[in-house]
Amino acid sequence: MPKRKTDKAYVLDKKKHLARLNISEAGKVLLKRGEGKLEKQFRMNCIGCGLFVCYRAEEDLETASFIYAVDGALSTVAAETNPQDAPVPPCISQLEGGLVQVAIEVEDRAQRSAITKPWKILSAPSSAFGSRIMAFKGNGVNADDVRVTVAAPAARGEANNELLEFMGKVLGLRLSQMTLQRGWNNKSKLLVVEDLSARQVYEKLLEAVQP
Repeated sequence: MPKRKTDKAYVLDKKKHLARLNISEAGKVLLKRGEGKLEKQFRMNCIGCGLFVCYRAEEDLETASFIYAVDGALSTVAAETNPQDAPVPPCISQLEGGLVQVAIEVEDRAQRSAITKPWKILSAPSSAFGSRIMAFKGNGVNADDVRVTVAAPAARGEANNELLEFMGKVLGLRLSQMTLQRGWNNKSKLLVVEDLSARQVYEKLLEAVQP
Protein backbone atom coordinates (compact mmCIF):
# COMPACT_ATOMS: atom_id res chain seq x y z
CA MET A 1 0.00 0.00 0.00
CA PRO A 2 1.47 3.42 -0.93
CA LYS A 3 2.49 5.97 1.70
CA ARG A 4 2.28 9.75 1.79
CA LYS A 5 5.62 11.58 1.72
CA THR A 6 4.52 14.15 4.29
CA ASP A 7 3.69 11.91 7.25
CA LYS A 8 4.19 8.32 5.98
CA ALA A 9 0.46 7.60 6.36
CA TYR A 10 -0.84 4.64 4.33
CA VAL A 11 -3.07 5.68 1.42
CA LEU A 12 -6.23 3.59 1.12
CA ASP A 13 -8.03 4.06 -2.22
CA LYS A 14 -11.69 3.35 -1.52
CA LYS A 15 -12.29 2.53 -5.18
CA LYS A 16 -9.79 -0.34 -5.02
CA HIS A 17 -10.20 -1.57 -1.45
CA LEU A 18 -13.23 -2.44 0.66
CA ALA A 19 -12.69 -1.27 4.22
CA ARG A 20 -14.90 -1.56 7.29
CA LEU A 21 -14.12 1.36 9.57
CA ASN A 22 -14.85 0.93 13.27
CA ILE A 23 -14.25 4.60 13.99
CA SER A 24 -15.72 7.73 15.52
CA GLU A 25 -15.34 11.26 14.19
CA ALA A 26 -12.58 13.25 15.94
CA GLY A 27 -12.99 16.68 14.35
CA LYS A 28 -11.14 18.83 11.85
CA VAL A 29 -7.49 19.83 12.19
CA LEU A 30 -5.42 22.29 10.13
CA LEU A 31 -1.73 21.46 9.75
CA LYS A 32 0.92 23.79 8.40
CA ARG A 33 3.07 22.08 5.81
CA GLY A 34 6.08 23.25 3.79
CA GLU A 35 6.05 26.55 1.89
CA GLY A 36 3.29 27.90 4.13
CA LYS A 37 0.63 25.52 2.82
CA LEU A 38 -2.23 24.43 5.06
CA GLU A 39 -3.56 20.88 5.05
CA LYS A 40 -7.06 20.08 6.27
CA GLN A 41 -7.60 16.73 7.98
CA PHE A 42 -10.90 15.23 9.11
CA ARG A 43 -9.71 12.81 11.76
CA MET A 44 -11.13 9.53 12.98
CA ASN A 45 -10.51 7.65 16.22
CA CYS A 46 -10.80 3.95 16.99
CA ILE A 47 -14.12 3.33 18.77
CA GLY A 48 -12.58 0.70 21.03
CA CYS A 49 -9.53 2.56 22.36
CA GLY A 50 -10.13 6.18 21.34
CA LEU A 51 -6.78 6.51 19.56
CA PHE A 52 -6.36 8.60 16.43
CA VAL A 53 -5.93 6.05 13.62
CA CYS A 54 -6.83 7.64 10.28
CA TYR A 55 -8.00 10.78 8.51
CA ARG A 56 -9.42 12.02 5.21
CA ALA A 57 -9.20 15.24 3.20
CA GLU A 58 -12.95 15.60 2.55
CA GLU A 59 -15.58 16.29 5.20
CA ASP A 60 -18.04 13.66 3.93
CA LEU A 61 -16.73 10.17 4.64
CA GLU A 62 -18.97 8.59 2.00
CA THR A 63 -17.66 10.74 -0.85
CA ALA A 64 -14.01 10.81 0.26
CA SER A 65 -11.82 9.06 -2.32
CA PHE A 66 -8.97 8.23 0.04
CA ILE A 67 -8.52 7.26 3.67
CA TYR A 68 -5.09 7.85 5.24
CA ALA A 69 -4.13 5.39 7.97
CA VAL A 70 -1.60 6.75 10.46
CA ASP A 71 1.73 4.95 10.21
CA GLY A 72 1.92 2.39 13.04
CA ALA A 73 -1.58 3.16 14.32
CA LEU A 74 -2.37 -0.50 14.86
CA SER A 75 0.64 -0.95 17.13
CA THR A 76 0.10 2.02 19.45
CA VAL A 77 -2.04 0.11 21.93
CA ALA A 78 0.49 -2.70 22.23
CA ALA A 79 3.25 -0.16 22.80
CA GLU A 80 1.58 1.62 25.72
CA THR A 81 3.75 -0.16 28.28
CA ASN A 82 6.86 1.19 26.55
CA PRO A 83 6.12 4.57 24.90
CA GLN A 84 9.53 4.56 23.18
CA ASP A 85 8.26 1.70 21.00
CA ALA A 86 5.23 3.68 19.82
CA PRO A 87 5.24 5.36 16.40
CA VAL A 88 6.02 9.07 16.23
CA PRO A 89 2.70 10.95 16.52
CA PRO A 90 1.52 13.29 13.73
CA CYS A 91 2.26 16.38 15.85
CA ILE A 92 5.96 15.69 15.21
CA SER A 93 6.59 15.68 11.47
CA GLN A 94 9.68 15.37 9.29
CA LEU A 95 10.12 18.26 6.85
CA GLU A 96 12.31 18.63 3.79
CA GLY A 97 15.96 19.43 4.35
CA GLY A 98 16.23 17.34 7.50
CA LEU A 99 14.09 19.68 9.61
CA VAL A 100 11.49 18.52 12.13
CA GLN A 101 8.30 20.40 12.99
CA VAL A 102 6.65 20.09 16.40
CA ALA A 103 3.09 21.33 16.95
CA ILE A 104 2.83 22.87 20.42
CA GLU A 105 -0.10 24.23 22.39
CA VAL A 106 1.11 26.84 24.87
CA GLU A 107 -0.58 28.03 28.04
CA ASP A 108 0.97 31.23 29.37
CA ARG A 109 0.68 32.67 32.90
CA ALA A 110 0.23 29.09 34.07
CA GLN A 111 -0.47 28.14 37.69
CA ARG A 112 -0.70 24.61 39.06
CA SER A 113 -4.22 25.19 40.30
CA ALA A 114 -5.36 26.21 36.81
CA ILE A 115 -4.46 22.90 35.21
CA THR A 116 -7.48 20.65 34.86
CA LYS A 117 -7.76 16.87 34.68
CA PRO A 118 -6.76 14.63 32.97
CA TRP A 119 -3.61 16.70 32.52
CA LYS A 120 -0.91 16.66 35.18
CA ILE A 121 2.56 18.19 35.45
CA LEU A 122 5.39 15.71 35.70
CA SER A 123 8.60 17.55 34.86
CA ALA A 124 10.41 19.95 37.14
CA PRO A 125 10.71 23.70 36.44
CA SER A 126 13.42 24.45 33.89
CA SER A 127 13.80 28.21 34.28
CA ALA A 128 13.06 31.07 36.63
CA PHE A 129 9.55 31.25 35.22
CA GLY A 130 9.04 27.51 35.74
CA SER A 131 8.16 26.03 32.34
CA ARG A 132 6.73 22.53 32.39
CA ILE A 133 5.63 19.92 29.90
CA MET A 134 2.17 18.58 30.67
CA ALA A 135 1.54 14.85 30.58
CA PHE A 136 -1.59 13.14 29.30
CA LYS A 137 -2.20 9.56 30.34
CA GLY A 138 1.47 9.17 31.19
CA ASN A 139 3.40 10.46 28.20
CA GLY A 140 2.52 14.11 27.50
CA VAL A 141 2.59 13.88 23.70
CA ASN A 142 -0.66 13.21 21.87
CA ALA A 143 -1.58 13.08 18.20
CA ASP A 144 -2.47 16.75 17.86
CA ASP A 145 0.15 18.60 19.87
CA VAL A 146 2.68 18.73 22.69
CA ARG A 147 1.15 20.77 25.51
CA VAL A 148 3.52 23.10 27.35
CA THR A 149 2.82 25.59 30.12
CA VAL A 150 4.92 28.70 30.67
CA ALA A 151 4.70 31.15 33.54
CA ALA A 152 5.70 34.17 31.47
CA PRO A 153 2.98 36.36 29.91
CA ALA A 154 2.43 36.41 26.16
CA ALA A 155 3.04 40.17 26.07
CA ARG A 156 6.27 41.41 24.47
CA GLY A 157 7.20 37.90 23.41
CA GLU A 158 8.15 36.79 26.92
CA ALA A 159 6.23 33.52 26.65
CA ASN A 160 7.86 32.73 23.31
CA ASN A 161 11.33 33.37 24.74
CA GLU A 162 10.65 31.12 27.71
CA LEU A 163 9.22 28.42 25.45
CA LEU A 164 12.34 28.44 23.26
CA GLU A 165 14.61 28.33 26.30
CA PHE A 166 12.71 25.41 27.78
CA MET A 167 12.47 23.40 24.56
CA GLY A 168 16.17 23.97 23.95
CA LYS A 169 16.96 22.35 27.29
CA VAL A 170 14.56 19.46 26.67
CA LEU A 171 15.90 18.76 23.17
CA GLY A 172 19.53 19.62 23.89
CA LEU A 173 19.61 22.30 21.19
CA ARG A 174 20.91 25.86 20.92
CA LEU A 175 18.55 28.73 20.12
CA SER A 176 20.16 28.98 16.68
CA GLN A 177 18.95 25.43 15.93
CA MET A 178 15.29 26.27 16.56
CA THR A 179 12.69 28.49 14.91
CA LEU A 180 9.31 29.32 16.43
CA GLN A 181 6.40 30.04 14.08
CA ARG A 182 2.77 30.94 14.58
CA GLY A 183 0.29 28.07 14.49
CA TRP A 184 -3.41 27.96 13.65
CA ASN A 185 -4.70 29.78 16.75
CA ASN A 186 -3.49 32.06 19.54
CA LYS A 187 -2.18 29.20 21.69
CA SER A 188 -0.68 27.17 18.87
CA LYS A 189 3.01 27.34 17.95
CA LEU A 190 5.09 25.44 15.43
CA LEU A 191 8.64 24.69 16.53
CA VAL A 192 11.04 23.83 13.70
CA VAL A 193 14.30 22.21 14.83
CA GLU A 194 17.54 21.22 13.15
CA ASP A 195 19.95 18.31 13.60
CA LEU A 196 17.44 15.86 15.12
CA SER A 197 15.17 13.26 13.54
CA ALA A 198 11.45 13.09 14.32
CA ARG A 199 12.08 9.93 16.35
CA GLN A 200 14.82 11.62 18.40
CA VAL A 201 12.57 14.60 19.13
CA TYR A 202 9.75 12.28 20.25
CA GLU A 203 12.00 10.27 22.56
CA LYS A 204 13.49 13.41 24.14
CA LEU A 205 10.00 14.76 24.81
CA LEU A 206 8.97 11.48 26.40
CA GLU A 207 12.06 11.53 28.63
CA ALA A 208 11.17 15.04 29.80
CA VAL A 209 7.80 13.95 31.18
CA GLN A 210 8.77 10.71 32.87
CA PRO A 211 7.89 10.75 36.60
